Amino acid sequence: MARKTAVRNDNAAAFMAGESHINVGSQLGIEDAASLHQQLCAAVNEPRTVVLEGRDVRDIHTAALELFCLFCRDRRSAGRETRWQEPSETLRAAAALLGITSLMSLTPMGTAP
Repeated sequence: MARKTAVRNDNAAAFMAGESHINVGSQLGIEDAASLHQQLCAAVNEPRTVVLEGRDVRDIHTAALELFCLFCRDRRSAGRETRWQEPSETLRAAAALLGITSLMSLTPMGTAP
């Protein structure tokens, strides 16, 4: 199954704002982990802010959550900003269940990004 994700660096407004957007898609099962890993590895050294678009996430496996934790950790240690744009309730609930909300750079529900 091909992953339906895209790095949106062509958005002029995002570029001018110093951002690189990654739409992480809706299905993040174990079968998608290798592709997600490649996509995140390609963006880990991006100097601009990386915005992970998570509004479409409907199904997520622990492997994907682990990859997001590692990606955010590596960017944080390099002094690079990563943030989530409209993370779905499914994504938030999965991260909260595992206690990794802060590791994934997710803001708690009810707080401003």
